[in-house]
Amino acid sequence: MPFTIRQFNHQELLCDKLKTLRKEANFTLSQMAEKTKIRKQFLKRLEAGQYDKLPDPIYTRNFLKVYLRILNTEDSYFLDLFEQERGTCDFIKQACLPRQRAHSLRFLVASRFIKIGLFSFVALSVVFYFGIQIRTIIMPPELSIFEPQDGITTQDATISVSGQAEDGAGVKINGNEVLMTKDGTFEFEIALERGINIIKIESMKRYSKPAVEYRRVVLNQDRSVSLIPLVDK
Repeated sequence: MPFTIRQFNHQELLCDKLKTLRKEANFTLSQMAEKTKIRKQFLKRLEAGQYDKLPDPIYTRNFLKVYLRILNTEDSYFLDLFEQERGTCDFIKQACLPRQRAHSLRFLVASRFIKIGLFSFVALSVVFYFGIQIRTIIMPPELSIFEPQDGITTQDATISVSGQAEDGAGVKINGNEVLMTKDGTFEFEIALERGINIIKIESMKRYSKPAVEYRRVVLNQDRSVSLIPLVDK
């Protein structure tokens, strides 16, 4: 698109030159706003030289480029004039520091930290709860053996094994299922062999590890036999 070269009074300000260009093109502010898609109040402030009421310079430069493009005018002269009149570098709003790269942590507000903290607390609570439940399920049930005492010696060929298991648990003695009462107590007769007998008592609930107790019982039976000599009558 060709641009028209115009002669300007260099003592005029940028705002006056822009207003002159628009009027020469017979455009109203409303028409310029419609053509440039820039808000009318921004164009009004631009033509009034109210740069402090406009967005950051980087946006104002773009406004100027679009404004001059609609008026078929080359923009480099006007951009230089804007820099001279503005006399500043790009600032973020009213801050007196050059633009810097913003770090994401600056945008984290207290409410977000609170939300993250609450979410973490709930998540940890759920994990802790399920951990306790799983531990409870797989833990060996409680098992108490009343009789016999470990390491006893007997001369009886049988011995009674009694005790109590946790509610809902089953009991095996030397691999044999044992009948339980409602309160979890049990009693079972074991046949002994001469010498040391190892009795294994185990209790287990569904999915749990077994609770195991051992009792050592020694059967000590005298093998000696008294022989009475026969006497003829």
